[in-house]
Amino acid sequence: MILNYSYAQSSKQFWKLADKGEYEKIVKKLEKESDQIDRNISLNYIWGLYYVSNEAAYNLDTAYAFLDKADNLWNDSSPTQRAEWEKLYVNNDSIQYWKQNVEKYAFNECVENLKEEDFITYLEKFPHSEWVPEAISLRDSLGYEKAKQEHTYESYHLFIRSYPEARQAEEAQNYYENLIYHSKTKDADEKALSDFLKEHPKNQHIHKVEKQLYELITEDKSIVDYSHFVRDYPETIYADSAITQIWLLSEDKDSVLNTYRNWEEKAYFQALMLKQKQLYYPVFQEDSLSFINDRGNVVFTEAISGVKKAYNCHGTSDLFLEVEKDGKKGLVDRNNSIVLPFNYDKIKPLLVGVYAIEKNNKVGVYALGEGEWISPIYDQIVPLSRRLFGVRKQARWGIVSVTGELKFPIEAGQLIHISENTILVMKKGRWAKYTESDVFGSKINTDDEEFIFEGYKQLEDQWFGLKENSKWAIYTPNGKKYSQDYDQIEDLDNKLGWSVRSDTLYQVINYDNELLIDSLLLPEFSKAGVTSRWKDQWVAYNWKGEKIFLGQADTVFFDKMYPNLIQQTDKKEKVLFKDGNILDLERYSQWNVTYVTQDSLVLPYIAAISRRNKKFALLDQGGNQIMTPQFSDLKVDANGIVIAKYGSLYYLYGTNGKRILQEGYTQIVADGTYYHLKGKGKFGIYNIKTGLKITPRYEEQLQRTTLQKEGNALWLGKYKGFEGVFSLSNYEQARFYYEDIKLLNLDSTSVFVLEDEKLKLLDVQSNDIKMICDSYEVITKSPSKYWILYKNDGRYGAYVSNVGDVIYPEFQSIENIGSLEQPLFLAKQYIQQAKLNILLYINEEGNVVFQSILNENQYNVIRCD
Repeated sequence: MILNYSYAQSSKQFWKLADKGEYEKIVKKLEKESDQIDRNISLNYIWGLYYVSNEAAYNLDTAYAFLDKADNLWNDSSPTQRAEWEKLYVNNDSIQYWKQNVEKYAFNECVENLKEEDFITYLEKFPHSEWVPEAISLRDSLGYEKAKQEHTYESYHLFIRSYPEARQAEEAQNYYENLIYHSKTKDADEKALSDFLKEHPKNQHIHKVEKQLYELITEDKSIVDYSHFVRDYPETIYADSAITQIWLLSEDKDSVLNTYRNWEEKAYFQALMLKQKQLYYPVFQEDSLSFINDRGNVVFTEAISGVKKAYNCHGTSDLFLEVEKDGKKGLVDRNNSIVLPFNYDKIKPLLVGVYAIEKNNKVGVYALGEGEWISPIYDQIVPLSRRLFGVRKQARWGIVSVTGELKFPIEAGQLIHISENTILVMKKGRWAKYTESDVFGSKINTDDEEFIFEGYKQLEDQWFGLKENSKWAIYTPNGKKYSQDYDQIEDLDNKLGWSVRSDTLYQVINYDNELLIDSLLLPEFSKAGVTSRWKDQWVAYNWKGEKIFLGQADTVFFDKMYPNLIQQTDKKEKVLFKDGNILDLERYSQWNVTYVTQDSLVLPYIAAISRRNKKFALLDQGGNQIMTPQFSDLKVDANGIVIAKYGSLYYLYGTNGKRILQEGYTQIVADGTYYHLKGKGKFGIYNIKTGLKITPRYEEQLQRTTLQKEGNALWLGKYKGFEGVFSLSNYEQARFYYEDIKLLNLDSTSVFVLEDEKLKLLDVQSNDIKMICDSYEVITKSPSKYWILYKNDGRYGAYVSNVGDVIYPEFQSIENIGSLEQPLFLAKQYIQQAKLNILLYINEEGNVVFQSILNENQYNVIRCD
């Protein structure tokens, strides 16, 4: 390259002219050599100096462009070329010096203006400047101040996006997350919260939003609400809590485990359910109160000082155990986890998984898995629903939600929860009606003028009556007015509707609000229908609303036992049968009707006393005499057998009037198809079905038993001073050995017999004695099993029917603290001198599974009162 040593290319000459202010000469000379601008270092260098030093042409951007071009040409030149340029007073140091000066001048200008945009531009133009760190810091500070002045989530988001490395970024992020949370969720409805959850999953308030969603969706605290939450928001931290509530509320807990297979707590609750199949019993293990199962295994590790008294008598199958610690009550589940903390003086179940908690004589509400719904600040709490509770302070009631929010001021005298959606409130002696949903939604008026009802009446099946302007109306369980206004309303005993009165007249309306019977005056209601006097006549209706009688009489009424209408005139009666037949009893006084099924027909037979001779006759429904009035007593039973007394003896007749047995007896007692016969002080029996007859020979009336031998039912009888059991089919071979026999009637084999002043439990099938005692008591029984507490020589033992003598008579007392299906016997001995109670827990096989020696105080903690 051939260098042209022109005047303009010498920086030394530039400064001479610049010092004199002769910039026009400099420009002319530089412009002459403009064709060399792309390759001449000195030319670019001096142009750069010109735009820096000449105030009239001052332009840092242009100056930097020329200096940067000179720098690039210098970097591309060879050592030889650089040596030539240095002769013109241009070298790398001078170029860098002036570049840095331009960068400094530009930075100073930005500092003077203090605008974010200037620093942004500066950093774009001078990315390698030594003032870049300071420029970045000032840019960030100015940007952050601008964001703070605007103070919107958009301004902070822009700052974070623009300057993610800024030292203010963390604080800006915090502001951004707070502001966008409040902005996006201000409506607090499900859509707003759900959208926020999807769009801002990493926001610091995400769990708060999840909680808001949980409380919003599950505000009814119903199993449906919790199911919806799990379905729609399975990834939230509250999904497991919702499943827990579903499990608590569900009757089919296994299905919950099958439905939510990925439930984090699934294994925990599976273990809990397995343990619930066992009864737990409070015991002392050394000096510690604990629980054992029916196998005697200690199953409780939490240190406690007391248990619910009800557990002491028969153990408990409770999933959550009410126990005491340091004088405070709490709940511990069967996995030994505390589910209701030991903070309260009393706890009491209110709803499934919901408990009343008492502290310092004030009551609140605690929900398992969710904590305190209502702090203990009230005198009394009653549940109105799962989301609303009636609360009392002194003598006034109010309503609060599960969040503790007061929904009705504490000024009511009474609250009545009619149904799931109807609440009645009484204030100053008057009533107001609200829907549960309106109360919960704070959409009610509690002013005095809202209390328009003067009275309240409870009706069947959650229906109710309200009195307004001295008139009563019927309301549905949902609080809708159902009927017109009446002076009186009453339930009908047969649950077919209501009796209503307007002025002096009554009506019967059914549950469809249809008029069933009209115009009744002082009606009499019975199982079969209604009777009423109307002017000078009587009227009767059946419950279909059909008029079945209208006529003159002294009185008309329905038979108490059968749907027959009785008409009485001048103390003479007629019976109007349901099928329309009329029986005139003019010739009779006292009478009764018995219905007998014969050949698929149900026929009435009437025993009636003749007015003429005061004797009983047997009549059919037409009034025809089947048996003439010659009997001093006559009864018809459901078998169609007539027991009638003629003279001094009783005889058996059929309803056709013919004698079944020709012999008479001093007493005949019906016993199903058997008839006990008494004659000459002895007892026999007759079976109307088989015709079996045993002439009176026994000293007492035969007794049925549950005993069987060789397929035959056995009866208890007494003969010649001794008792025995025998089959009627071979009564002639019966043997009577025992002084006394005490029937258990609990199975087909066992009976107590008295022999040698001892009660012996005899197996009638094998003739074996299974147990001997002085006295006994059947404690519990079922169709397949029973157990007996017995006493022998002053000591107690236990006998179980399917096992035998489980505990020999060695103890001062024995209790079955288990169930009949899972017995666990508590046998007690007392050492008087030491005042110690020795307790043995014995299973059905007679094995001691647990034992303890307790002082009086310890024993009192677990004793069954």
